[in-house]
Amino acid sequence: MAMERDNLQSESINFQWNFYERAINNYSIIMRMLHYVEEEDSLINNIPRILVEGSTFDMCKIVRNDNGKVQEGFFSIEESLGNIDFDSIRSVSAGVFTPSVLRDTFGYGTLYVYPLKKDMDIVGFLLLGRRLPIELDGRTLRELEIVCDIYNKSLILHVNLNTHKKAVHKKTIFESLTDEFPDALLMIDRNGAIIFANKRAKNEFESRKGFLVGEKIDNIVSGIGNDFYRKETVLHGEVKYKSGDKFKIFRIESFPIKEASEKGVWKGLLFKDVVEKKIKEEEHVLKEKMESIGMLAGGIAHDFNNLLTGVLGYASLIKNFLSNEEKLYRYAEAIESSAQRAAKLAQHLLNFSRRQRRVSGIVDINMLLEDILFLIKESFRDIEIERSLDARLYPIKGDEAELQNVFLNLCTNAKDAMTGKGILKVRTERKRYVGHREFALIEIEDTGQGIDEKIKEKIFEPYFTTKENGTNLGMGLYLVDKVIREHGGFVELDSEKGKGTKFSIYLPLPTKIDEPEPIKEETTNGGLTKKQKILVVDDENVVRELIKGVLADEPTEILEASDGAKAIEIFQQHHASIDLVILDMIMPGIKGDEVLKEIRSIRKDIRVIISSGFMSEEQRDRLKKYKVDAFLDKPFRDKDVIQTIIEVLSKK
Repeated sequence: MAMERDNLQSESINFQWNFYERAINNYSIIMRMLHYVEEEDSLINNIPRILVEGSTFDMCKIVRNDNGKVQEGFFSIEESLGNIDFDSIRSVSAGVFTPSVLRDTFGYGTLYVYPLKKDMDIVGFLLLGRRLPIELDGRTLRELEIVCDIYNKSLILHVNLNTHKKAVHKKTIFESLTDEFPDALLMIDRNGAIIFANKRAKNEFESRKGFLVGEKIDNIVSGIGNDFYRKETVLHGEVKYKSGDKFKIFRIESFPIKEASEKGVWKGLLFKDVVEKKIKEEEHVLKEKMESIGMLAGGIAHDFNNLLTGVLGYASLIKNFLSNEEKLYRYAEAIESSAQRAAKLAQHLLNFSRRQRRVSGIVDINMLLEDILFLIKESFRDIEIERSLDARLYPIKGDEAELQNVFLNLCTNAKDAMTGKGILKVRTERKRYVGHREFALIEIEDTGQGIDEKIKEKIFEPYFTTKENGTNLGMGLYLVDKVIREHGGFVELDSEKGKGTKFSIYLPLPTKIDEPEPIKEETTNGGLTKKQKILVVDDENVVRELIKGVLADEPTEILEASDGAKAIEIFQQHHASIDLVILDMIMPGIKGDEVLKEIRSIRKDIRVIISSGFMSEEQRDRLKKYKVDAFLDKPFRDKDVIQTIIEVLSKK
């Protein structure tokens, strides 16, 4: 162990000494270089000796050709190896704008080639050669590049000061055009090094250090393969980019740029920021998904209501005959109670479905939350729900579907945050805030794991998620914040690791409230006073039989139709004597609204009750132009049928 420790200590000392020695050599080279900075000829002629004496190389040659003015500087331990001209060097390094290492070239086992640059042109080369091959590690190459960069900058300083000022303030036509591009444009050489960046690219990718030109493209934007700068074809792709708090999705187009001056083939990379477009696409997908769920829920609820109509209706009928049978009466009550509970669940599903189909209007926050909490309670039995809804909270203007998705998202997130049992607290309040404006405050709080400070800063960012199931897109809370802001409100987050999370949503209340007019109650008789002929139209036999059973003791004559075509046929034959039509909306073949339109064309004053288990407010509004006298929502009890019929027939 002692020997190993001594060896490690010795290696550490050697490493530190080598690093110190290289630093001293590089410092010496730079200081000697700066000594000649005032004279351009001296920088060309004297620097090769300085670089050889301060490095492990045998030879250094500098070749510069600026606008036909050729300058050369050479120093070598072996003078015979000085016959490398500008064109030869350019041919072996065509298309490379950054330093490269060549093996077994021009008589050297290792040749380091640094292109001397002026703006976007290569105007010369600095070569360092070693007759025998040597290995150059990454640290050594980086140090060489820094020294050569300093030398290259020193050469540029010799340009006439006035010319230099003009060059700084006067852009080329190419630069002026590309700086006006709305998208980021980079140009890279065949090794993937950036040789040009327009203004937008610098704003997007330039780090705090100010480095971009000269960097490898892979170091700037990860996920770009070699194909983007090695294949001479037009390529398309997409990458995600995150730098600090910035998140972007770029659509990339790669295209070759052929240089007439035989510099090789560079590649242009055009980065189009498509994150907003992607977010809109995700919103559209989520909206369609919720609409599909709503449609399925509505369809299931409709069929469910038809079944419940029979259960609830017949249970209520049975009770009328069991007043002296206490035990059987209790059984009938239990059936009726269970059916009512199932009907309530179906009604919540219908409410959910209707909101997904409604574009905008008036939103009753409390009712909306009641529907969501009922579904949450039925779906997640381990979660205890505490609600406190302010009855003073009047409706607001907004999009019901969007706000429903907001609250549903927050409630399901709260459930996911609570492992096992937990408490979900939902509270609403009418509150003054921000300049004494009135807001609807909605608080959704859980007793889950809480959120730490680092995550809280990013939680509303698009595509940010802490869920590791691979299916979550991380758009939920971003869309929550977006929807609330679009409604003129804002979201506050209060959470601490291990102590739960509370989202407080503020939605502005309207300044002027239209008070609803009081509904005038119409008095009805205890039963029908004269014989009535009623046409019952429903594709469910159990519903038709139920209505017949309910009206068995009333002075009525019942006509039945199991579909729309049969209903129209019967009405055409008996329209003069029919007093009332009870019409289902959703039937195979001819739908209820078409039947209503047809019978109104035959007789305008016929009284109509629409009976349906699935009808949106928009559908009800559309039917009003055909004069609907009442709606009988499924499932219904015997009393509901009798009361609705009496109310309609007693109207003047």
